[in-house]
Amino acid sequence: MRFKLPYLSLCLIALSTAYASETIEIDSLEALAEYAHKDNVHVRLLPGTYQLSDSDMGLLFNMNEKPYGFTGSNPKSVTYLYFSGSDSSYDLTGAKIEMHSELNAAYGYREVYEVFVSGNRNTIKGLKLHDVGDTPAKHRAKAVCIIGNDNVLEGADLYVQGSTPYGYGHLLGKGGGAFVPLRKHSCILVCGERNKIIGCKVKQHAFGHAIVMQGAVDTLVKDCYVEGEMRTTDDMLAETEGLAFDVGFKSHYPPGKIMPGQIKCLAEDGVRTYANGAFFGKRRTGPVEVINCTVKNMRSGITLGMEKGPSKIVNSTVIGYQERGYSIGSNGKILNCQGDAKYGPLLTFIGARTKNCEIDLILLPETSEFAVPRLLEVNGSGHKIRLRNLEGTQRDRPAPIVFGESDWGDIHLFRAPDSDPRNYSGANDCTIVNETNMPIAFSELTQDCQAITNGKLQKDLGQNNRVQRLPTIVAALGNADTAQ
Repeated sequence: MRFKLPYLSLCLIALSTAYASETIEIDSLEALAEYAHKDNVHVRLLPGTYQLSDSDMGLLFNMNEKPYGFTGSNPKSVTYLYFSGSDSSYDLTGAKIEMHSELNAAYGYREVYEVFVSGNRNTIKGLKLHDVGDTPAKHRAKAVCIIGNDNVLEGADLYVQGSTPYGYGHLLGKGGGAFVPLRKHSCILVCGERNKIIGCKVKQHAFGHAIVMQGAVDTLVKDCYVEGEMRTTDDMLAETEGLAFDVGFKSHYPPGKIMPGQIKCLAEDGVRTYANGAFFGKRRTGPVEVINCTVKNMRSGITLGMEKGPSKIVNSTVIGYQERGYSIGSNGKILNCQGDAKYGPLLTFIGARTKNCEIDLILLPETSEFAVPRLLEVNGSGHKIRLRNLEGTQRDRPAPIVFGESDWGDIHLFRAPDSDPRNYSGANDCTIVNETNMPIAFSELTQDCQAITNGKLQKDLGQNNRVQRLPTIVAALGNADTAQ
């Protein structure tokens, strides 16, 4: 008799586990919205195309009210698919959700989140969400926002459009003081802790970021692909009507007007961080790890450094970007990553306060007709950098590796000419091993830097900098993969 109670308990546990793991199949967005509020459910949306075009699907809520539990100060907001449950899984593989963009404009001055995740420990797999039409929201929109903890967004296919302006990149302004009203539309916003963005594909055809962290902590972005669109300034200047024409082709960037002969990304950054976010009392953004990701034709590729790190970027590729390929914060690592520097520098340090980074970059050979004034922009102190060519290739258009200058500094000095340039640029005690034959340049804001290089010294206006020719044997080993 004494064995009956444990045996019965085991049977009840087994039945409970089987019940909890039972997959519920559904065939409507209304059913998905209902189950998105539940805990411990396993839901599969049957394959097919689903239309998100009914304003009745929208859920209006205030960020400061319970039961949502937010502590931010955002205005009233609307979401369509609101995942507030926890410990659940949602398999949307084979289903396509068409989000009609005019719906985003139907709610007035609201924050619009097409998908919102506030629950914890959920997995959302195979979300295919495509915007139909290009009507912008009255305020701004995001395709996916995750403020809960320990969630996984896996295998998403996201196509974002519908913003204003679109077609000029950031030239007309991207924040306060912009020449035109801004109604941005970003793709994935992460604000919670320990969330994972795995194997996702983003087509960012709107003015906004693709994958962005604000107040998020310990975020993993892995095996993702991001792609935007590029446009030449000659095309912009050929317009006889439109937003740029209406403001006389003025620009917020040097030299103050849109210049011919350039190319710009029409979206913003591929993967980036902000220092904090609007949720959770403006909590400081924490470390980010980016692994095996590719970013193409975005304003910047993978641009970290605003967060409290250290962060890491590994085995990733950036191509066709405009502003910068990579950036990282203090004590961060960029390991075995590559980029083409067709339109802008492969590496930039934001400001001169970043310290002690470990960088290993591979330069791809592709170039373009557009000039790249700096191949690398090295600022900060204590960095150890290795730059090498892709095996068997050589860039055919020289561009200098510059210490103590940056586009970031150029922009700030354009806007505030009397400010101290050391607030934005300057390099001290940084070392590079340059195996690409690209030239080295030390600006006047450099001190105690070292270049071990097979390229020539273009200029040295700094103090106590050193140049050493790269030994032949090291050059021969330069294309070997760096051990991780």
